[in-house]
Amino acid sequence: MLGVTTPSKQGGCVVPDRAYQIRTILSRALSASTVNELGRATGQAGRLRTVTPHRLFLAVVSALAAARIETLADLLRVFNHQHGVRVAYKAFYNRLAGPGFECFMRTMCARLLEEFRLQTLTPDGEQAVAQFRDIVIQDGSSFAVKRALRDVFPGRFTTIEPAAVEVHATYSGYADDVTTLHLAPDAVGERQFLPDPMALRGCLLLADRGYPSVEYFAAVRAAGGAFIVRLSTSHDPYVLAAWKQGRRLVVPTGIRLSRFLAQHPRTSLDVDIEYRRHGRCDAFRLVVVPGRAGQCSRLCTNLPRRSFSAALVGRLYRFRWQIELCFKEWKSYANLHKFDTANPHIAAGLIWAGLCAALLKRFLAHAAQRVGDGTAISTRRVAMCAHLLLAPLVQALLRGRRLLAVLRQIVAYLLSEASAPAAVAGSPTTSRGLGAADPLAAAVPAAPIPSSTGTPIGAAGSLRATVGRIVQA
Repeated sequence: MLGVTTPSKQGGCVVPDRAYQIRTILSRALSASTVNELGRATGQAGRLRTVTPHRLFLAVVSALAAARIETLADLLRVFNHQHGVRVAYKAFYNRLAGPGFECFMRTMCARLLEEFRLQTLTPDGEQAVAQFRDIVIQDGSSFAVKRALRDVFPGRFTTIEPAAVEVHATYSGYADDVTTLHLAPDAVGERQFLPDPMALRGCLLLADRGYPSVEYFAAVRAAGGAFIVRLSTSHDPYVLAAWKQGRRLVVPTGIRLSRFLAQHPRTSLDVDIEYRRHGRCDAFRLVVVPGRAGQCSRLCTNLPRRSFSAALVGRLYRFRWQIELCFKEWKSYANLHKFDTANPHIAAGLIWAGLCAALLKRFLAHAAQRVGDGTAISTRRVAMCAHLLLAPLVQALLRGRRLLAVLRQIVAYLLSEASAPAAVAGSPTTSRGLGAADPLAAAVPAAPIPSSTGTPIGAAGSLRATVGRIVQA
């Protein structure tokens, strides 16, 4: 379904042309002149003194990428060590306390999203799946912030965690990374962050139970897009027709979905449903996938039954798990957690900085696999060992020289120490895809573009990005 895009081997472990391309992308995205100008434009800095926007960004991001950070004092120690200076706490705090810091980090995150956007995977195996320009996943991840911020960032669970934020992400399956990020109070509804239906033309959208909307489904279909969205039990449309293992079932007239499923418990079904609201009827397809303890997943879609069997719809939806694993990677290895600050600008700015750290580490993982000899790289392993790599990279970016040599050293290290483990085919505890014999799991090379290759994510950190098969550690 999706294959790993593997760069062709050229005699050694590093392809020179691609190493130059990665250096160009990195130096352009993090050039001192550009970053300093963004700092001025966003109000983070006026005059360029010791704590310049470029120095501040590299220090904060490298610190968040390398170790657990709890306070601003932790960041100050990293900054002073990195630049051999003795900036006082108050002066450092003032650089982060205003709205300019939050705006600066948000702008830098948007810049990295744009500059680091690389095609990572290509569709493979299933002809029906190859028609999609991309497989887009939408979801959000929330976490608590300091209680004093409850008026700025109100949470959904006011008793337990009255202050919380949610990061809303749009994830590209072919790029194996997020393409859009929004930060909002946890109490804010999720649907407003869904991609524009027109942007989904030729794409497949995957989303979980917080996003179902009949109007949005109809808009995506009208725009020429496709979707698979899990419905909550609150959705109870009418059943028009149903099939079980290819055999058409008798459907009573006017029966609701909940009642129909009660008559067919723990059964895989392929159903035609219809929403009747405000004098309007909208018909869609529903695939019912049995789960544990009598539960089932209700997958609403507009994919045609002729090209996409119920089993294929279920396998495609499993690919949504990649964004959940991305969230886990952020929280475990990019300091996406509650910071000890009651300043909303610092709290939000550090969240954006943590996201920048995650984007940088995943870019290095993709770059290593793209520049190297095709060895699959585990993004989780890269995230875990990034602290060993960032110091020379930051120094090369600060000095404006030896970046290519440092990148080659990083690639060599990651190819040796962060390669993805072999697949555990059909494992009942780790496999979320199909077994190794699945014909949809074959890997194919992508066009020779300056991009990375499919990075693994999984329960132990690896996903050899396929829809039909997920490589686990």
